[in-house]
Amino acid sequence: MTFTLHDILTQISQELHPLSETPTLDAQVLVGHILGKSRSWVIAHPEAFLDSQQYANIIDALKRLKQGESLPYILGHWEFFGLDFYLTGDVLIPRPETELLVERGIAWLHHHPRSRQAIDVGTGSGCIAIALAMNIPNLYVLLTDISPQALNVARVNVQIFKLADRLEFRQTDLLFGIAGQYDLICANLPYIPSQTLRDLPVAEREPLLALDGGQRGIELIARLLDQARNHLAPGGLMLLEIEAAQGADVKMIAGAEFPAAKVQILKDLSGLDRCVEISRSNQIIHLCQQFEWQAAQEEGIFMSKSLHQEGFIHCSEPEQILQVANRFYQGIPELVLLWIDPEKITAEIRWESTDGTLFPHIYGPINLDAVISYTDFKPDIDGIYRVIQFPD
Repeated sequence: MTFTLHDILTQISQELHPLSETPTLDAQVLVGHILGKSRSWVIAHPEAFLDSQQYANIIDALKRLKQGESLPYILGHWEFFGLDFYLTGDVLIPRPETELLVERGIAWLHHHPRSRQAIDVGTGSGCIAIALAMNIPNLYVLLTDISPQALNVARVNVQIFKLADRLEFRQTDLLFGIAGQYDLICANLPYIPSQTLRDLPVAEREPLLALDGGQRGIELIARLLDQARNHLAPGGLMLLEIEAAQGADVKMIAGAEFPAAKVQILKDLSGLDRCVEISRSNQIIHLCQQFEWQAAQEEGIFMSKSLHQEGFIHCSEPEQILQVANRFYQGIPELVLLWIDPEKITAEIRWESTDGTLFPHIYGPINLDAVISYTDFKPDIDGIYRVIQFPD
């Protein structure tokens, strides 16, 4: 008995109809894979005949599908953002909704040409990092994952796309043990609540490590936000994929971890919350006394006494300034906050650790054209600095 492509496509579509939202598409992709042809070729040649071995291979793959195995794992590859990625059952299957995160990352990088250090946390197959790097030629990305098996898949994909000179790997839990700051932090972490996951078919088809987001579904996301405070560079962007119902909770956590950042929720094509975007201020702050600022305006350059004592001018970011003020300046009246654009500083800036937290240190005087604004900084009636008055 002989079969044409039309015959086998009809059979597969009918048998997959109760199991798949796209049975016709699945049939075309599956047959094309077995025959070594493109989907468009399969569609254009319904009259073509199958030999006995081709038919047997297709039926075997169909059985695996009906038993619950995912089509991308059977194929061993899957398309994401117009690129064909190698896949195994050790990694999550790339979803179309994740392309929103990649699109936003690419758009942001195009508008920030000096921002070229990125990190993809929980990289899985590496599809996010690779899609970014393929579209931004001078982007360097660090790919992290807790799973060595997932990193092996990502390494294969990096070799396929010839990106080994710009993409590096680190096996770790989120950002644990990672040094330095990054202009762009991306993450599509597990976000399905544990209890919900138990009742979903996907729990039996894809790795639980890539799906289970803990009791509320946002435990890993919350941990990453806490760790990212010391790793997101001033002026940097953080993009987190979320489940549609998690937007408000993740936005609240992000706002607490990055109080001076702009936090917004991006919606997917279905109008559902899909991504949380955190835009960190590119301003750093130097806290000084009124007489120092007056002297700087008279002399045309700011020279802090700390430069003579310690060799650098200590600066902070907005979310760190209250801690610095209450620790070092209690009881000192007439303080001033200098809001500084680090890209305009002519002296050397080094990001160095203080009590485990990275702070910018300026090794030289501050040129006044780098001072964007300044504001008076006063404590409350109890002598505690509680509120920063941001400049307009």
